[in-house]
Formats: sequence, structure tokens, C-alpha cells
Amino acid sequence: MSTHAAADTGSGAASAPTTPGVLATHAVETSDGRPGGRLEFRTEGDVVTVSDQQANDGHAAQGYVYEYISPTLRGDRVYTLRDNGSDGVPKIARESDGGSHNLKEDQMYWFRICLVGPEDGLSGCVWKAWGNVG
Repeated sequence: MSTHAAADTGSGAASAPTTPGVLATHAVETSDGRPGGRLEFRTEGDVVTVSDQQANDGHAAQGYVYEYISPTLRGDRVYTLRDNGSDGVPKIARESDGGSHNLKEDQMYWFRICLVGPEDGLSGCVWKAWGNVG
């Protein structure tokens, strides 16, 4: 398992773990000051949604889920979702999709949302850590 600092543009502070047995929805947006990208995590069903909120601007929204090591370190990437906004429908991953989309219960995960452009790479990235409580 590799470990990497979670610090990046935007806040990297871990959120307090959610109370066990209480379902929650968390959200974070890119730090670019425009509608940009949004990532939502709903603990019920391990639903991760990535949406490009400014369609056809040449940028896509890209969300990542990483293993949680500590409040300042992340582990390996679990999976990535990308929405280019052209169809107005966000990209969604669910526990029922199986494989890496089935996140372990009572574990913390790092979530990252970025904009990605054809010429400027990743921008406006923000990290958040949330617990997947069952």
C-alpha cells in the first residue's frame, strides 16, 4: 500500500466520523469559484455521485475515492468517476455495482473532486475524509 499526503488545493481536513447507525450524505465542490465539479457521498448504499455543474466549458469533473490512512495521509486509490457534463447526467457508483464500489463499512475514506481540462490538467481540487458507517 502506498501512502501519499492528502494535502492539495482546498481543505484537506478530515470530517468527524459519522455516528454509527446514522445514515448521512456528504458533499464537496471544487474550489474554482464557478459551478465547477461536485462530489456527493451517501453512506446508504455507498453511493458516490460526480457531476460537472458547468457543462460544455472544456472541463470535466473527476472524483476519486482513496483508502484512508490518517488525517493527513491517503492510501491507494479505490476508484475514479468522471463526468464531462455534456449529457447533463452525473456519473454514479453504487455498492450494488460490486467490486471496488462496495466500500467497507465503518471505515474512513478520502474523497477528492477536481476539474480536468484538455490543456491545464487538474485544477480546483479539494479533499474531504468521511466515514462509511453502516
